[in-house]
Amino acid sequence: MSLIGFTAKIRVRVVLGFAAAFVVLAVFGAVSYGYFIHLEDKLLLLSQADGLLNTVLEARRYEKNYFLYRHEEDFQHSLVYLGDFQRLLGGLEPPLRDNPGGPAGSGLGDLVRTYRERFETVHGLMRGPGNEDDRTRAAVSALRAAGQELIARSEALAARERQTIQTLLQNYRPLLLAFLLALAAGGGVIVYFLIVNLVRPLQSIEAATSIVAEGRYQTIPWSGRRDEIGSLVQGFNRMVGQLRQNNEQMIQTEKLTALGTLTSGVAHELNNPLNNISTSCQILLEELQFTASDYHRELLAAIEDQVSKAKDIVSLLLEYARQREFELKPEDLRSVAEEALKLIRGEIPAAVRVSLDIPAGITVETDKAHLVQALINLIMNGIQAMPQGGELSLSGRALGSEVELAVTDTGSGIRPEVLPRIFDPFFTTKAEGRGTGLGLSITQSIIDRHRGRIQVDSEPGRGTTFHLTLPLARQGRG
Repeated sequence: MSLIGFTAKIRVRVVLGFAAAFVVLAVFGAVSYGYFIHLEDKLLLLSQADGLLNTVLEARRYEKNYFLYRHEEDFQHSLVYLGDFQRLLGGLEPPLRDNPGGPAGSGLGDLVRTYRERFETVHGLMRGPGNEDDRTRAAVSALRAAGQELIARSEALAARERQTIQTLLQNYRPLLLAFLLALAAGGGVIVYFLIVNLVRPLQSIEAATSIVAEGRYQTIPWSGRRDEIGSLVQGFNRMVGQLRQNNEQMIQTEKLTALGTLTSGVAHELNNPLNNISTSCQILLEELQFTASDYHRELLAAIEDQVSKAKDIVSLLLEYARQREFELKPEDLRSVAEEALKLIRGEIPAAVRVSLDIPAGITVETDKAHLVQALINLIMNGIQAMPQGGELSLSGRALGSEVELAVTDTGSGIRPEVLPRIFDPFFTTKAEGRGTGLGLSITQSIIDRHRGRIQVDSEPGRGTTFHLTLPLARQGRG
């Protein structure tokens, strides 16, 4: 299958569409997952940075209280918070702890130690005499400078992490917007595809089905699509064509049934006049045997001959219209064929060679008289198709629970345009006055009533073969 034909299938396009959507979702999910993991890490760092800032602010608050009230517990509380600050700093994530070039890392650790040492120095000076001298004031200024630097660096650390988080969110916003736009566009394409390729064609098929249900056998115009919808439309059109043909055949069957009834009545009505004409003609021939002229006797003989032909036609019409039950019995197929050949032995020209190739012992369920009649019709057709002579063969073989019987001639054959009509009643290709057109129709009726089948193969100029398929007799019957 070519690539174009392959990708034209709706199911393939749907699968490829879902696969592409899955790939896009997977890529977006992977990128989003990476963003969220990074964001989670940054939020953790921000929480740690805020913890450092809050701790140093508490230490500075107690520092101010100490200078206001000179309470020893304020000094001790400040030292406790500085210890907490150092522990928090030691437990920081590597991005904060191992960044000596930034506002964190070893620089922040050295600064908090410096601040602690200066606070302890100020505490020692303020407990001794001369706590208001220049040395003490210089130590206090150095302490406050270290404290301000410690707060500034802690705030810078938290601000940096906040800025990182904000940058991540800003970078993620276009990605999310692009995904939403792609999702909307993809959804629009899918909806359009479903409407054009599925919804509308199915609505057309539904409407066409309703039209067919009303008895109007209209097909759906096929646009040449090679996908499932195209196959469905082609199948629907084939079904509509078959329904139309079956409907026409049903109408024709009803016509033929009515014609059969009419034919039967006409044939019965013609029988009595024909019998009277034939009887009167025979009486005249007997009474005028010696007194009538040769010319008159020839006229009477011609009348008798034409009446006989008319009676034969009436007999065929009655046989065509008759619907009596068959009496099916097991019969040897070879003996049936031999009897048919025996009955028309006098009708077989010397230039026609007849062969019989049916093994003995093939038993079929048949009404022997009617099957003989069907074989005679086929044999006579074959003989009449070989006016210059030829070969006629009857062959048979068992095929499972059936038997195939073939009647083959080497005659002129049947034209292809005529072949579909050969079983129609009253259809004939013979010259006027040489055929009634009922022989093959009666033969088909006989085979149908045997629960069999009849088929024909023909090639103009090379002959014709009629294939008869009949059920074998069931074992144990005889």
